[in-house]
Amino acid sequence: RFNWNYPILFSPHAPNTLYAAANVLFKTTDEGQTWQAISPDLTRNIKDKQGPSGGPITKDNTSVEYYGTIFAVAESQLEAGVIWTGSDDGLVHVSRDGGQNWTDVTPTGGKDGLPVEIQINSIEPHPFEAGGLYLAATAYKNDDFQPYLFKTTDFGKNWEKITTGIPAGHFTRVIRADKGKRGLLFAGTEFGVHMSKENDKNWQGMQLNLPPVPI
Repeated sequence: RFNWNYPILFSPHAPNTLYAAANVLFKTTDEGQTWQAISPDLTRNIKDKQGPSGGPITKDNTSVEYYGTIFAVAESQLEAGVIWTGSDDGLVHVSRDGGQNWTDVTPTGGKDGLPVEIQINSIEPHPFEAGGLYLAATAYKNDDFQPYLFKTTDFGKNWEKITTGIPAGHFTRVIRADKGKRGLLFAGTEFGVHMSKENDKNWQGMQLNLPPVPI
């Protein structure tokens, strides 16, 4: 199952290795002549949400509206074989051996966890911690407009919610880490840009003369 915006990326450690994601993660090392599935289904695979879209009159079946797909993929730049995925139905997985084995490390439970079936919209490997990842998730399609940003430094065993300073209702679309300055983060929300200079603890708007627009 592929969506409109399925992830495709080169490995930072092997320039001939290209990844592409559907509901499983594929890899090629021969410029796409052959592909290998290197994961099981990394989504919830909810069958009753995989039917025709658009209803009986205006069916819209162009093979890209599928739900239950990998929406974000990244490989650590610090350690080869550490691959992260996030699905559009709310799962986060990590492999530490190049895709041979996968672990569900979704941050769940309590007020500081991810809502079920939230879309993992963006993931960013930590530039200074091999076991680190930042993620941004959105649930506005379920009428939940809260920001969801999370951080781990131990391969997903523990997660920290890092949204302090981002206003309620400014749901989050993307998070990026500065590759040269530890702790400097940028987040794109539905209404603009925020920056954190205090090692993930507090965000401040950097809107300046930028109009309120989705980033």
